[in-house]
Amino acid sequence: MKQRFETENVGFDYDLILQNRKTIAVTVHPDLEVTLKAPEQATQKRVDEFLRRKTRWVLKQQRYFDEFKKATHKNYRSGETFRYLGRNYKLLVAQTETEERVSLQFGSINVFSHFPKNRLYTKKLLDAWYEQNAAIKFEEQLRECLKTYEIENTPALRVRKMKSRWGSYSKATHSMTLNQRLIQASRKQIDYVITHELCHIEHMNHSPDFYALLGKRLPNWKQLKCELEKEIR
Repeated sequence: MKQRFETENVGFDYDLILQNRKTIAVTVHPDLEVTLKAPEQATQKRVDEFLRRKTRWVLKQQRYFDEFKKATHKNYRSGETFRYLGRNYKLLVAQTETEERVSLQFGSINVFSHFPKNRLYTKKLLDAWYEQNAAIKFEEQLRECLKTYEIENTPALRVRKMKSRWGSYSKATHSMTLNQRLIQASRKQIDYVITHELCHIEHMNHSPDFYALLGKRLPNWKQLKCELEKEIR
């Protein structure tokens, strides 16, 4: 439910989500969108008082994300740079008369296409390659992260494109969803997101107990979060 908050000549829109919870929490996403989660019985007065206290923080976070926000437009032509697992690779698009494929070779992402001059077709091939590798690499990193946990049932892993979140955990289905764009991030940054979601198995909200557990599992999580939000847009 989209809402508008204004105070002292400043304001911002936010998505209000009412849940079965005790506390109010606000999140600013990398795309500058604001989400506020509140108890189902929370009054508008209580929500406004909370946002009044958090206004400076919300605006600071929006400025922070805006500072590192840059155009993501790509032409999908040879010579452009694309990220994969934390490294930059030069794109090379070439004609092939045999099977189409995408491969890493000599520091480049090579796209062998039947239609190398068709940028949308190149994008389709590259996106499919990212998607395929995301499913494989995320499973590998999930297994690594689980080595430090005592979880009876491994959560199911799903990969999809997400607009403003790196990941999510569903208690109802005991499943973790990761943003496909994370395939551009380093393995350590991917581990941060996975660890974050694993901590939600014990603490569904972002309570002090949640952050205490996250800090115990991954002491440098703040640094990794900052690097991830700066490097992957």
